[in-house]
Amino acid sequence: MNVRQLVDAIAALDAKDALQCRLGHDGWKLLAPYLAVNFLQPGTVLISEGNSDRILYILAEGELKVQARGHDIARLQPGTVVGEGAFFSGEPRSATISSVGNGIAWSLSWEKFEAMSAQYPKLALDLTKGLAAVLAVRMREAILVGQFV
Repeated sequence: MNVRQLVDAIAALDAKDALQCRLGHDGWKLLAPYLAVNFLQPGTVLISEGNSDRILYILAEGELKVQARGHDIARLQPGTVVGEGAFFSGEPRSATISSVGNGIAWSLSWEKFEAMSAQYPKLALDLTKGLAAVLAVRMREAILVGQFV
């Protein structure tokens, strides 16, 4: 599967918390072998609240539903990053994220991220900067609405 679909989805996302890392075509080509493609069907669960896996997802196609403590809290569009908090912290997941319909999400496990970091440290730094910006925006928004999920 071509990573171009993912890059286009990220570039097209118009959201405050959109991934802003500018890896460029060559950077995405280097990152692609470390990513896994996940084909989603309606109801596919990517992330389960309370689990401690360290996998980051980027939605390339479709729509995701976010639920926390049994409540629907968001719908996410292509280009959105999910799972970044637990990816970096190793803490349990704070929400359940599932596919609304058919779609495609690319994933990066912590082990693959570490391997990529050893091989391409600048690429890892650029990706980390982009993910840190996503985290910062989401934390600020959570504080402003008075709830952490």
